[in-house]
Amino acid sequence: MLVAWLLLIWVRTFTGIANGDSEISVFSVLTTSALALSATLICGWNLYVWDDEIEFFYKEQNGSNEEVEVSEREDDEEEEEFLLRGFARKTREKMVIQSPGLRKSLLVVLVLAVFCLFSFASADWGGCIDLFSDSNDMALGWWTINKRYIYDMLILVVFPVWSTFIIRKISESRCSAGAVASGLIQILALTMMGFLLYMRLSNIWLIEMAFMNTLTLILAVRGYLWKNIHKKGNTIALLIGYALFWIMLLSMLPYNGQTFAGFMGVQNIFAPSIPGSYISNVNKILENASFVGQSLVLLKDPYILDFMRCRNNPLLAALFYGGWCSAIALIIVEIIFVMAAAALLTRSKRKDGRDIMLCMAWVSLAIRVVAGTLYSFGVPIPILLPFTGKVGIIADTMSMGLLIVSCMVNKSNAWFALDEEDEYEEDDE
Repeated sequence: MLVAWLLLIWVRTFTGIANGDSEISVFSVLTTSALALSATLICGWNLYVWDDEIEFFYKEQNGSNEEVEVSEREDDEEEEEFLLRGFARKTREKMVIQSPGLRKSLLVVLVLAVFCLFSFASADWGGCIDLFSDSNDMALGWWTINKRYIYDMLILVVFPVWSTFIIRKISESRCSAGAVASGLIQILALTMMGFLLYMRLSNIWLIEMAFMNTLTLILAVRGYLWKNIHKKGNTIALLIGYALFWIMLLSMLPYNGQTFAGFMGVQNIFAPSIPGSYISNVNKILENASFVGQSLVLLKDPYILDFMRCRNNPLLAALFYGGWCSAIALIIVEIIFVMAAAALLTRSKRKDGRDIMLCMAWVSLAIRVVAGTLYSFGVPIPILLPFTGKVGIIADTMSMGLLIVSCMVNKSNAWFALDEEDEYEEDDE
């Protein structure tokens, strides 16, 4: 995996330098990615050590409920057990208490909701807090943060971890009405906050967020709630309702006279007749690219030369500078990278609340490879390949780092367990 990562970093560096990107130097991409990887490994390792103390991402206790205590009386006599079964079921439902962790989570969500309302009011008053404007930056007093730098953190860490925590607490509360209602309120509130944060920016990010959040809930329900549900049809209906909720939100976007495709940033992809459009230039590159080396037809085309200038698409650069042979080799490296990440994911599973986060980290890399390859061939999905763009280099390295740090912790725990077993055996001898 690390070898494929270094190859992709080299390809990104070559693409930037060859296309005249002044912000790319020989070691700039590698340095940025290495720093992001180091920061992810350090923060991730500290997170695992911190969790060993507070046990936020606790393991399953074979279906036992530590926070919700339900008294169940069992009689050895079969007749009494048969007569009291219905009464015990009703008593259990009444005695189920909503998880304290779920109540604390609801309190935090409500505080965030109030803060968001205050942000709207502050923006109208000309205050110093503005989170939901059409600017790429959000203002917190004198501190401004680019929304692009927190986008992947929201869909890869915050929403998966928080929603998984909510789903697990609902399961521990035995799907009581209060726990389900509290969980629904929290998940919908978190979804609304993410939507409001990016709804004014013309980009495909909201569609990606809708897909990732929906997939996160499906995986969380399947992993931690599905086996404890008796009425599975209701759960499926709630998941479908959540997807429809996202469709409703997307239909309410402020297009400002634009079409939906235009707002998503693909306005020129459907216009192959326009000489300067993306799809027309891509079609020219695909039709005239040599098998090996550069094509004279492409080198003499002024539209193609202008199109490739400062463009950070590695696959198109491979076709333009190296021909189909280089492009096929790059696709193979991308596939190897995703397969190696999948193998690392299987070794990174913790069987606790972190599993969904790790799955979404791999899914994000897989989406980048699949959608980025299709986009490079002219399909209207404006998502770039991994380690492409300023934000992509950091975000994709962070996804890779989450898988690596979890695998490292699993291996270290296994080594320590073996050492302890050896010590016990020596003591017994």
